[in-house]
Amino acid sequence: MSPRYYFQARDWDGRWRQGDLTAPNLREALAHLRSRNLVVLDLKENGPFFSRCRALWSRAAAAFSPARAGSRELMVFCRQFGAMLQAGISPLQALQLLTGNMEQPRFREELREVILNLEQGKNLAESFHRQEKYFPAILTGLVAAGEAGGVLGEVMERLAGHFEQQLDLEEKIRAAAFYPLLISAVACAVLGVMILFVLPQFAQIFDSMGITMPPFASALLAAGRFALNHWPALLACLLIVVAGWNFYGRSEQGRCQRDRLRLHLPLFGSFYRQVLYARFTRTLSMLLSSGINLIAALELAGRAMDNRFLAATLDLTREAVSRGESLADALQGTGFFPALLLEMVRAGEASGTLADLLGHSAAFYEREISYLAARLGTRLEPILLLFVGGLVGALVYAIFTPIFQVFQML
Repeated sequence: MSPRYYFQARDWDGRWRQGDLTAPNLREALAHLRSRNLVVLDLKENGPFFSRCRALWSRAAAAFSPARAGSRELMVFCRQFGAMLQAGISPLQALQLLTGNMEQPRFREELREVILNLEQGKNLAESFHRQEKYFPAILTGLVAAGEAGGVLGEVMERLAGHFEQQLDLEEKIRAAAFYPLLISAVACAVLGVMILFVLPQFAQIFDSMGITMPPFASALLAAGRFALNHWPALLACLLIVVAGWNFYGRSEQGRCQRDRLRLHLPLFGSFYRQVLYARFTRTLSMLLSSGINLIAALELAGRAMDNRFLAATLDLTREAVSRGESLADALQGTGFFPALLLEMVRAGEASGTLADLLGHSAAFYEREISYLAARLGTRLEPILLLFVGGLVGALVYAIFTPIFQVFQML
């Protein structure tokens, strides 16, 4: 009996097709699907039950995958894609080879869409642009430049280096945020256990002895009882607040307000600014080094920033440069960038080495981020420990003070 094959494909109208077919071998199954004018995206031998399970799993994994490609996946993809292109493999064949090796299900699905666009006659830049909700604008812009200049393999290598630097920056941010989040979570857990479970036990003992609890402990006990008795309503209110915040945060005004707030957070605001300076200078340096003109580079850099306030600032900068202002003067007019960066840009424009000096600035800010990340943990450690220790100490004092009074009366 001939084996059964599970397939995923699209027709020339872009409609999704999937199912099972019986064929003597894989080659015959592929030929049969192509005779039906289908673009095959996946073809594997399987029984019908496993085919359906595979399809459901693929859909579910894609649904829970990140909305945009991560720096690690982009770095690996660009590195491998660039190596294949420089080895003489065509973009279509290279993408077909890479699709099955990507770990993220969503990434595989998006690459299959790119392959479909290529097979329909579109160029590589347009194929990536059609998936712009997943692939970043900087990738699409540089792919277009690489295709036009015939240096697509070199461009992909530069993109791989760019995403590698971006991944390193993200790792530093996560490392800086890990310790404060861990201490805060432990503090909340300790206080929750003491208020919800330990304090009621002492309250029963005090009631049996006719002792009045101190106001602070009474207030905490009342809050704990209220939380236990009304936790469904409190949980519903919390979910409503979180959903409302997320809904507002997805709007343009909400994202601008949120991003502006992140710039002025105590302790974290200056650190976040350094991150934006590093990301901007690294991105603009790579774009200019790849042969993209300054105005187009500013547009792509603005779209690559994950801060709406900075993106709007770069739009104003691009308009000023379009009117004939120098980049240094345009950046200075925004009031966002530090004097050191402005002087580096001014020197780069004067000497014709703007891309190189922006790269040096990016390296400087990345070193500064490493220093700030270490110093941030050093600063926050005593503050968090004092805060947690103060709360726990106040609670313990409120509990044991009546007990000491009873012992003194005996």
